[in-house]
Amino acid sequence: MKKLTFLFLCLVIGIGLATAQTRQITGTVISAEDDQPVIGASVVVKGTTTGTVTDYDGKFSLNVPTNAKSLVVSYIGMESVDAAISSNMRVVLKSSSQQLDEVMVVAYGTAKKSSFTGSAKAVSSDDITSGSKESLDKALAGKLSGVRVSSSTGDPGSPGEINIRGVGSISASKSPLYVVDGVAVKSDGDMSYYGKSSSILSSLNPEDIESMTVLKDAAAASLYGSRAANGVIIITTKSGKLGKTKVSYTGEIGWSSMAVDQFNPMSSTELLEYAKEALSNYYIYYGDASNREEGYALVESEGDMEYFFNDPSGKTNTNWKKEVYRTALTQDHQVSINGGNEKTQFYTGFGFNKAEGIIIGSDFERFSGRLNLDHQVNDWLKFGVKQMITYTTQNGPRDQGDQAQGIGTSAPLSLVFSGDPTAPVKNEDGTYNENANWGAASNPHLMLGIEEWIVSKMMRSMSNANVDVKLSDKVTFKSIFGYDFMDTKHFEYWSPEGVNGASVGGLGSRYNYESRNLTSSSTLRYANTWDDVHNFDILGGFEVEDRNLLSVIATAKQYSTDKLPELGNGQPDNAYSNVYASGILSYLASANYNYDNKYYLSASARRDGSSRLGADNRWANFWSVSGAWRISGESFLEDNELFSDLKVRASYGTNGNLPGDYYANLALYSFSDGYGPNSAIYWSQPGNSNLGWEKSKNMNIGFDWSIFRKVNLTVEYYNKITTDLLFQVPSSIVTGFDSNWANLGKLKNDGIEVEISSQNIKTGDFSWNTSFNATFQNSTIKELPDGKDIQYGDGNMYLHREGESMYTFYLPEWKGVNPETGLGEFWKDPSDHSLGVVNSYAQAGKGIVGKAVPDVIGGLTNTFNYKEFDLSFLITYQFGGDMFDYPGYFFHNDGVRIGSFNLDKDVAGNYWKNPGDIVDYPKPIYGNPYRPDRFSSRTILSTDNIRMREITLGYNVPALKNIFDNVRVYFRANNPFMIWAATDGVDPDVSLNGYRQVDTPQTKSFTFGVSVTL
Repeated sequence: MKKLTFLFLCLVIGIGLATAQTRQITGTVISAEDDQPVIGASVVVKGTTTGTVTDYDGKFSLNVPTNAKSLVVSYIGMESVDAAISSNMRVVLKSSSQQLDEVMVVAYGTAKKSSFTGSAKAVSSDDITSGSKESLDKALAGKLSGVRVSSSTGDPGSPGEINIRGVGSISASKSPLYVVDGVAVKSDGDMSYYGKSSSILSSLNPEDIESMTVLKDAAAASLYGSRAANGVIIITTKSGKLGKTKVSYTGEIGWSSMAVDQFNPMSSTELLEYAKEALSNYYIYYGDASNREEGYALVESEGDMEYFFNDPSGKTNTNWKKEVYRTALTQDHQVSINGGNEKTQFYTGFGFNKAEGIIIGSDFERFSGRLNLDHQVNDWLKFGVKQMITYTTQNGPRDQGDQAQGIGTSAPLSLVFSGDPTAPVKNEDGTYNENANWGAASNPHLMLGIEEWIVSKMMRSMSNANVDVKLSDKVTFKSIFGYDFMDTKHFEYWSPEGVNGASVGGLGSRYNYESRNLTSSSTLRYANTWDDVHNFDILGGFEVEDRNLLSVIATAKQYSTDKLPELGNGQPDNAYSNVYASGILSYLASANYNYDNKYYLSASARRDGSSRLGADNRWANFWSVSGAWRISGESFLEDNELFSDLKVRASYGTNGNLPGDYYANLALYSFSDGYGPNSAIYWSQPGNSNLGWEKSKNMNIGFDWSIFRKVNLTVEYYNKITTDLLFQVPSSIVTGFDSNWANLGKLKNDGIEVEISSQNIKTGDFSWNTSFNATFQNSTIKELPDGKDIQYGDGNMYLHREGESMYTFYLPEWKGVNPETGLGEFWKDPSDHSLGVVNSYAQAGKGIVGKAVPDVIGGLTNTFNYKEFDLSFLITYQFGGDMFDYPGYFFHNDGVRIGSFNLDKDVAGNYWKNPGDIVDYPKPIYGNPYRPDRFSSRTILSTDNIRMREITLGYNVPALKNIFDNVRVYFRANNPFMIWAATDGVDPDVSLNGYRQVDTPQTKSFTFGVSVTL
């Protein structure tokens, strides 16, 4: 509450409203098509900026000057009406022939969709808030063509991953540029703690966002030049609206759990049977027994079962999954106030979000506040300020976000499978059993959030000021200044009594980051119309960005107590700090022309210079040209309802990408090492003064077709070639360096996007609308340094090869289980099966066994309205992709890890015992010398699926309309169930590179909410 009070004082003080000599006018706006109220129609006093919008019943109330004569009433997709002012007005709006004339926020301004020559798509606030409330990037899944969204972990506050039109780079950033209210903001991961995934975007409250526009091609994004190679996402926050002050409250409470029933360990009986078989086969393999019965006898006489299991009788049966995972509670509360008069409009919002994680000891919390203020000083000067302050806290264990090899002893999933199912959770005296796990682990209830934990706290302040100067009717000047400040503090603690902390006497680590990002842009725009048919505008400007990052890191070991985790209570171990800085200077220009709203031409250019690149190659030019033809505007299609709107368009241009390293271009010396007791200086990086931008060349061809004003169809083909890829190229050993940054290689992304929206039924009380999108995509490596293959990743499981897809899996090919011997078999050479099979993994050759990038992705949304009820659901799908199942490698181990890990339940009853058995898993052997469990096509699984992503059912309560403007109650489900999946018992939502981590799986959530507006 202290934080909320502080935010309230910071953001609300100073808001005031002016009044004038007015009279009150009321009325209703309805649609001529179905005689239904038009919600959100704009009602403005003609010749002024005084206005309001209609409510849920199409009604409006407006104080107008006494000398006002008429109101201009408008709504997207309908013809505007100039209505004479009267008492109790009734305004009827007719459908417009330009159904596509919605206004989108684009680079350095706005554009009507009807006149836009690039590829862009806007997402409304309702679509944003229907998804994840902790990190807004996850809310785009399935809602846009060409946009692939995923997440490597289901922890609350964890980051999502977004690719726009394929994989844009190999070594540099693959994420889009985020622009908030005209200012490019920091969204990379250089402030994250290496042991825990966290998202900077979780600092943005989805409830404060009015819209998000995704810019996909060069014509849409080239004005952002050097950082737009992976697309641009423009975020516009809510602003105040003319009219009476409105106060809104939205509250939600719900619960979440594991989305797909997975990670189910064997029961005690199943595991005891499996272990006995594995131990018996061990004795047979090494010649101590000649058959199963002799092997069983040795297992009993040697006391192996008593050695490995707490209760060999199997009477105790503990499911450790239920002890680690839980049903987590969530709550979200939002209050907003907005209003204004003809001079000043304001919006202020306050939010609180708290979400427990489905792992015990994990949660996420956010306090947020925002004030957006716009003021018209006079008829030529307008200014605005936008201020956001957010505090977030994320608690939880380490994760495998870096996809490094191994599974941590204290990782939650490790505790599920290293838990002995024959051991009880608690002792007879009610205390937790400390000897419940194999190995060094103890009991998840004594470890998670107690013996080991990570707390990440972030304070973010985003300040934005803009000035608009109207120099004449045709010339306007705009200047924006943005300051993005972040203070992030990560604290990790290992108790000296814990499984990892015991070896070092306890460990405390503090990683503190402070980021300051200043951006200033100024533009001058000229716009004019001649003879009512020639429309022209030109824009020129410059932009400068200065980014600074301070990191301070300190660690301590050898704690005397586990009660005081602060570093001062241990022995100092390490301390260091670093300062990083980079800057970009840019010059930009664009021009747009259209003739009679039928023929359109656009061009843009930007010149960027970055300190991150070599002195000889840090400046580059980025540009685009585009055009469109509105065929439906021609006389031969006039009044043709089949082609109520038809436009073809094409674009070509370039974008750029920067290395993530601040100083990749520089030759660096390191001063942080020592030589014996003395300090030492050494050459740490060779540098490259010619290091330049990654450059992408983008072509886009498409058409937009409105059919009978009921169906809108958009089809686009894109082709993006990325050259001068940023590579860390291996260096000769004689240089003393392992590698150095260089520009080498070529990557191609191409595909076809289809979007269809339709108004299926619209009657007096009922309506049904559908939106569908599909993307057919390819991401292909065209050139590599010297044309040579590059293997990388854990166990060199990935392959870069010319002509192959990004994220190609390169592993031995699994043939299956030999039904006579029970041994696993691999093809000796995956490219030539005639060479036969081998039993030993070490003798198996490698081949291409799959790829992570799916061939097809998309979504389907249906929305139904009946009187006061509304129902919508979103289905997403993808086909043609694969994943690497890293958890499956550990938990389908064929006896290798008996006494260390349990096995997945799907192994029970599905492993070889007798000749002739047709099964999926080979005969278990303790410490299996053949190692059939190792990485192969056996661990490559299909990610093909059709998923119910979102369901929302709402009801507007009419009985309370005399008290409130609107009251809505609703139920929402996210990820409620899989409709179909090619692989059972595995969640197909994994990292974009297809790597299934040993971390918190994706969650499904169910929420009840209420929204009230005064």
